[in-house]
Amino acid sequence: MAAIIAAGAAAMALPPPRAQASSGGAVSIAIDSISPRYARPGSTIVVTGTVSNGTSTALAGLNVRLFSSSAWFTSRGLMDGYMAGTSTPLLAAEGDPDVVTSTVHPGGTVTWRAQFSAAVAGLANFGVYPLQVGVTDMNGDPIAAEKTLLPFYPASRAGIAKLKIAWVWPLIDAPHHQACAALTGSDLNQSLAVGGRLHTLAGVAAANPQADVTWAIDPALLADATTMTRPYQVGAGESWRPGNCTGAVSEPASSAAASWLAAVKSGTSGQPVVITPYGNTDVAALAHQGLNSDLKSAYRLGEQVAREVLGRTFSPNMALPAAGLADQSVLTTLSATEHVTSVVLSSKEMPPADNTLAADDAVSSLRTGAGDPMNVLLADDSLTNLLRSASGATSPGAQFALEQRFLAETAMIASEFPNVARSVVVSPPETWGPSAALAQALLQESTAAPWLQPTTLSSLAGSHDAEKRKNPPATSYSPRELSKGYLTTIRTAGTRLGVFKSMLYQASPAYTTGLDEAVAAAESSAWRGNTAQGQTLTGGLLAYLKQAQGRVQIITSAEITMAGASGVLPVSIQNGLKQQNVQVKLTAEPISPGDPTTLQVGRLDDHVITIPAGATVVEKIHVSSAPSGTTLIRLQLTSKDGTQLPHSDAMLTVHSTRYGQAILILIGGAIGLLVLSSLFRAGRRWLRAPGNVGGDPTVITERAEESTEAPDELADARRSDDT
Repeated sequence: MAAIIAAGAAAMALPPPRAQASSGGAVSIAIDSISPRYARPGSTIVVTGTVSNGTSTALAGLNVRLFSSSAWFTSRGLMDGYMAGTSTPLLAAEGDPDVVTSTVHPGGTVTWRAQFSAAVAGLANFGVYPLQVGVTDMNGDPIAAEKTLLPFYPASRAGIAKLKIAWVWPLIDAPHHQACAALTGSDLNQSLAVGGRLHTLAGVAAANPQADVTWAIDPALLADATTMTRPYQVGAGESWRPGNCTGAVSEPASSAAASWLAAVKSGTSGQPVVITPYGNTDVAALAHQGLNSDLKSAYRLGEQVAREVLGRTFSPNMALPAAGLADQSVLTTLSATEHVTSVVLSSKEMPPADNTLAADDAVSSLRTGAGDPMNVLLADDSLTNLLRSASGATSPGAQFALEQRFLAETAMIASEFPNVARSVVVSPPETWGPSAALAQALLQESTAAPWLQPTTLSSLAGSHDAEKRKNPPATSYSPRELSKGYLTTIRTAGTRLGVFKSMLYQASPAYTTGLDEAVAAAESSAWRGNTAQGQTLTGGLLAYLKQAQGRVQIITSAEITMAGASGVLPVSIQNGLKQQNVQVKLTAEPISPGDPTTLQVGRLDDHVITIPAGATVVEKIHVSSAPSGTTLIRLQLTSKDGTQLPHSDAMLTVHSTRYGQAILILIGGAIGLLVLSSLFRAGRRWLRAPGNVGGDPTVITERAEESTEAPDELADARRSDDT
């Protein structure tokens, strides 16, 4: 940079940065506005602000004066060094000082106004210039100062290529969905209401279509807001039990949620939208832990919800990894599983290939580990960090500082290589929370600044790779991404959910989708760095599944007595789920299978049992070859595909007496003797009848006398009567 020479006034050594009034009794000065925000030839720059007295002494005779330079910054590094205080150029006093005529009492604040001419200050070339305001006491000693930046744009645009600027506008929040029909809290309603964070973001983006922002929307937020458009429940407080879905607080339908959804649907109509996987899942962590099926499920859920709410279809061809961090292994997974062709990464993930100053661009490309080409859009890391402070920028001075720094950063990028067409991607943090005024000012700067040209992410993704950059590392775990241990618990929950779903029959899609959403919500990148809420969601899902699966159970007597070696044993199966039908299979196995003395159980494998919600069915088990005594049978339920259902074991004790068989033999023998005896007596009566032996009565008499049978007293009586 050329040396800065004082023009018309002595050079002033920079005083220490201003101190806040509350941090030790200091005097502070703030800049609240600059008009115009960037200088043009012939401009008079008017600067206003405040001086605050944090001391215990009244101050009088204060002077406020502006300082600038005729030399501009030639690189972002030099500009950043000036703002950070690591480089201290000499600045010339500009214009006349503003004399503060009033006394500033302890704790008091006064306003000031100063101005200078761009021509007199020597501002001539396109670029960013240092600007400082200083306050001196009645002795002329500097007591406080504040730095800012002033872009200058020349009268002629010849040789200046516009910088394409693409905004990623995040509508993302922590998921509130649980396994039960209750949300985790009511704070979302406040964010959707007028003045809330999400209300502000949606309203400002919709009011500035000329800024060509690309909306980045988490479908989980759309789903939670949709839930709130009708009476809903909030699970909060000590009484809330997510496992059994009790203790929730009922809330009326939210008009704020309905209005917000309508605004988003209207605002995104015809505008570019990128959908994150449901819950803005931590794609890097899932890819690192091999949870590709979960990643795929989260994308499918996201597409489904977004289609239903916004009324349009979406394709996951562009990915937005959390914080813009993804290594090559993650990008390879995204390409292979979701056919992602473009990704937005932080610029620090792909630094320039060499350290020489070059006209690097936000557009790059790479080949994944599988050899697939992928467009890479690099979000400027410095701008992301700058916008991260927006939530704390509440005072006029703080908001002005952020707006002016943003404007200067874009001007600096454009002026480094003014004749080279370049682009910049602006991607605020996922939970960005600017004020409406700040968000509005930033978008207006993007459209009004003569060196900027708004564009969409998709248009950049199809542009030329302007500069070679280093590829992301092959494998790099972010210290904040969801850990292996945390995801192991979620993997268990996902497995148990799969088993539970395998026994459902004709279940409502809304019900099964809600369960899948609960898994994706627990995998959200919102829990990076603090998984407490995610652990609560996962624990609630596991408890819910345990309770729900336990409602499908076998009900049988502790012991069944069987009077023979074979029989039919009744087994009742109860479906305690109130609204879900189930299909199961029943298996029965003796405790000692293969033992020839063990009873045999008839085949049950192919019999699928359908049990309506809240109903009980009775199944019959055929057994045979039961030995005398007690035999144990293990009963188990499986899904129709043979997956064993947890919490469904039951033991059946069968007691076989074998008395039934002995009694049947005795009864059979007795009946046989009775039949033979009856036949013999009938034969004797027939032989005694007259004429049955050829008319020879002597034969009968002799045989009768020889018989050893007892006398037939009834026959003797009849003969005496006849005589």
